[in-house]
Amino acid sequence: MSALPETDLPETDRLVVVGAGSVGSALAANAAAHGIAVTLWVRDPARVTAPDGVEVLALADLAPAVTTAVLAVPFDAVADVVPALPLAPGSVLVDATNPFGRPLPEGAASGAAHVLAHAPAGVAVVKAFNVLGAEHMGAPRLPDGAAPVLPVAGDDAGARGLVASLAARLEFDAVEVGGLAAAGTLEEAARYWGLLAFAGGRGRGVVLTARQRELA
Repeated sequence: MSALPETDLPETDRLVVVGAGSVGSALAANAAAHGIAVTLWVRDPARVTAPDGVEVLALADLAPAVTTAVLAVPFDAVADVVPALPLAPGSVLVDATNPFGRPLPEGAASGAAHVLAHAPAGVAVVKAFNVLGAEHMGAPRLPDGAAPVLPVAGDDAGARGLVASLAARLEFDAVEVGGLAAAGTLEEAARYWGLLAFAGGRGRGVVLTARQRELA
C-alpha cells in the first residue's frame, strides 16, 4: 500500500470511535473537545449517553466514507466487528484493544495482527491508545503539564504519522515506534501499566511519562 500523507486528521474529516466502553467514550469526548467531528459507533444507540459534541450511531447507519476509525471494543469482539466496518482501501483503523486474560488466536503474533487479519483489504492498521487506562484518555495532560507517553506502531508510515499527529492533538506525548511488529510489545506495555497500578499499589491514576537525561 502506498503511504498516506503524514498530516493531521483533516478538519473536514470525521473520526469514528468503535465502542462505547470506558476507553472509547473517553477518546470520543477528548476528540470532540479538541474540535474534531466524532461519531461513536455502538450496537444499541438507545442505551448510550453521548459525550458532549459526539454523534452516536449504529454500525448500519455509518456512511461508507469512513477514513479513520479507532477500534475500542473487547478483544473477543474483533472477529465480528472489524469485518463489518465500512472501511475503504486507504483508510486507517487504529487498534486500541488488548488481548488480556486469553491466548492469542492461533497464528497471530499479537492482538493487532489478529485485527489486521480481519480488516478489509487495503486498510492500514495502526496500534495506539492501548498502553494506559481509560482514566487517562479523556484529559491526558497532568497538572504539571507533562503528557503521557503514547507509542504508535504501524507498517504504513503515512497512517502511523497521521495517528501520531492525532494523538498529539489529543494531548498525548506521541512516539512513532516503527512497524506493526512492535504491537506485541505495546500490548505488554499495557500489562506493565497494570502491574504498576495493581500489583505495585499505585492505583489506576498512575501514568507513564518520558523524560530525557542529557548524556555526556
